Amino acid sequence: MNITAALTKQVHTKPLFQTYEETDVRENTNCYSHALGATLPILQLYRVGAICGKKPINQKYFSMEEIKELMFLDCDTLNLKIQESSIEEKLKDNEYKIALFIKVWGSGIIGDYHFWRYENGIWTEKWRGRHMNTIENFERDKLTYFPWNFQGIFKIQR
Repeated sequence: MNITAALTKQVHTKPLFQTYEETDVRENTNCYSHALGATLPILQLYRVGAICGKKPINQKYFSMEEIKELMFLDCDTLNLKIQESSIEEKLKDNEYKIALFIKVWGSGIIGDYHFWRYENGIWTEKWRGRHMNTIENFERDKLTYFPWNFQGIFKIQR
């Protein structure tokens, strides 16, 4: 089985995030793998645009819109349906939400991105090399992410 097929199979099942406790998985996954529901310990996969093959690993992002477009293409590659959503929208059993934050420096250069994931009534996040964290208060905690720009909430259907 190739990596894309294995990843697709994994993201179409409810994730077992306790897998992050395994050192190799914790060190080789990040917020994007968490947003997708993936725990394959292959860090180079978890860069927006890498799954669809449209963004070379050493190339910088040039806009916030590019990151969103690549996120949609990655989801399409994994047969995940993604669309814009809201904090209030109710979810079905095979759906979850993600929130996207993008760091933009004063010069307009894209510095980084970060994702939160909402499933089973809880917002969570995962940083590379760290354990998964619970977001206590979405509205309050998103304000602490300066210079991160909140880009919206997206619903993903497995």
